[in-house]
Amino acid sequence: MTGMIKTKDRGVCRDRALYSLLCCAVVSSAIPNASAQAATSETVAIVLKHVPSDDDAKDFDALGIMIGVNGSQPRLYQFDTGSDMFIGQIEDAPGVVPVPGVKPDLYSYGDGTYGYWMQQVMFEQLSYHNPDRPTELITNTSGSYIAARMLDWVYSKQHDGFQEHKVSDKPVGTREGTHYYADLEVRERIRKGEPSDHPPFYGTYGAGNFTDYSTGTSAPGGQTKTGYVISANANMGDKNTPGCAPCLNLHLTPSMRAQFTALMPWGKLDYETAQRHFPGSGANASNEHDGNFSYTISVPIGKKKRAVDFKGPILFDTGNAEFLLVDADAMLKKFRAKGFKLAEYDNASVDIKFYGFDDKLNNLEYEDITISRLADEDEGNTLTVGLPFFQQNSVMYDLANRITAYSPYFVTVGDFSTDRNDGTATHLAKINEDIGSSGWIGLAGSLSGSGDFVLEKGANVRMTGVNTYTGATRIAKESYLHLAGPGSIEHSSHIVIDGLFYIDQKGAHMDAWGVNQTSSDAVVRNIEGTGDILLGPNRLVLTAASGRFDGTITDYGNNDKNMGGGLVVAAGRLILGNTDNDYSGLTEVAAGAELHVTGELTGDVAVSGKLVVDGTVHGTVTVKEGGQLLGTGAVGVVNVLPGGSAARLKAIPTNG
Repeated sequence: MTGMIKTKDRGVCRDRALYSLLCCAVVSSAIPNASAQAATSETVAIVLKHVPSDDDAKDFDALGIMIGVNGSQPRLYQFDTGSDMFIGQIEDAPGVVPVPGVKPDLYSYGDGTYGYWMQQVMFEQLSYHNPDRPTELITNTSGSYIAARMLDWVYSKQHDGFQEHKVSDKPVGTREGTHYYADLEVRERIRKGEPSDHPPFYGTYGAGNFTDYSTGTSAPGGQTKTGYVISANANMGDKNTPGCAPCLNLHLTPSMRAQFTALMPWGKLDYETAQRHFPGSGANASNEHDGNFSYTISVPIGKKKRAVDFKGPILFDTGNAEFLLVDADAMLKKFRAKGFKLAEYDNASVDIKFYGFDDKLNNLEYEDITISRLADEDEGNTLTVGLPFFQQNSVMYDLANRITAYSPYFVTVGDFSTDRNDGTATHLAKINEDIGSSGWIGLAGSLSGSGDFVLEKGANVRMTGVNTYTGATRIAKESYLHLAGPGSIEHSSHIVIDGLFYIDQKGAHMDAWGVNQTSSDAVVRNIEGTGDILLGPNRLVLTAASGRFDGTITDYGNNDKNMGGGLVVAAGRLILGNTDNDYSGLTEVAAGAELHVTGELTGDVAVSGKLVVDGTVHGTVTVKEGGQLLGTGAVGVVNVLPGGSAARLKAIPTNG
């Protein structure tokens, strides 16, 4: 390690005199062979905290994380994905020693006229605690950590608000010929052990998916080989969502990855000052900005807004309290070409749309959000997207696959139970619009219990975990249930579908998910209701059919084309009553099972059990050995194989 700390021009820091916002800082991590959890695949859910602004208790402008150092009393730090080190008030922690040969130095922000005067230190243990119950330990990580002890908050005389602060008469230090003076009010808070530069925080925990050579190591990237998910889009001002919410989910699994379909590869990166891998874990490290996102910003021109298209890397930054921050000159030039000028230290109200992903759900649009700028932007076409984006989306940093991703669902890896008195798992039996992100919740863990699981009107649930609950699944009108990736509800007694049930992304829908299975079948016991089932290219397999389904079954994809999905009645008896079952794949009736069609089927049917057609089957019915075809309805073509039997039904043209 050297004693020189480069100026951090993150493009996300605020001049306190102008914006009264917390400046970004940096985060801790383990050096090689430090983290005991770096190699594990077991997910760790670390509770975060929505922290309100000083001016409005209902305006949450920061995230907090509760950390203890070497067993000391845990303190709240800002959780900042725009930073990559840990700078904090850790002066009272035992066993914390300066890095040998490294003198106090500046860690600056923005234009370099303000920042921390700090001392790099070493210690051996980080502990994560519940911010709402600080004595509750979540997990410990041990190793040889390097962070920075906060000594002072400082300004140079070139700082725009220098005269507005009460500063020391003499500089605390000099950096490259520039003197820096301590903010005496902050120094007094440090002396008293109170939160320093931006209460209630005692410093900043950097959680970026990047690390440069001056920070040594970085967490959480230094503590996982796979990656992590930040789910901050729930429980803003309430506690309606059970489990870890908001949450840092450390270590990725296929069920976690399967929650995300908006995937952006990092692309070509500049590693001149950044490290390619995180020390401690060896995981891939990105740059501050990565990917090649496509988006449109509509800016005010007179009384109208004019759309400006962009394509380039993005930094998703929880340390920026505003939605958009211009941090490169190419964006300003394109704005000016359209007649819009954003002045230094100014902001405006704009609209933004993210697009270009295969899944149309990811084409997110936001109206009347704030875009701002500082000054002296770097060259390039980058953009910083701040905390408000995290408050509406979960964000995944897939280090193993070198991907950044987002999802509008609140993604949780918690294990829940439909039984209220289950002592092993948190109770979750009902999803409404108050849970998750306005009713959008991604369940990547396991749901157990004997009770029912109910989706009320407005709920939108994405299940990617293997669930074992045995109660009914009830999907109300105007609610949605998605089974994706390895997601399973095969033990649920029956599914009452009055809303929409999707299995189109079941199995290995995306290679990056890492789903290790050959089958994309969605296996359930029984279906009932009047809603809709979307198969996509997959099969819905019924293992204990006993009901009547009067809804529609289709296999349309995003391009409104049939994708070949099918239905299998493996056991029991199912009645299909709707006339709009237009899926194009095969319907199979297994030996000993029965399908009674009182409505219509578009595709072909293979029968080894019993098929009763009192409605219409437009395709070909193949009656196999032991199979039976009965009824008073109409069939396009009947093909009876040896050992099969068929009643004489009305024939219709195969294109009818």
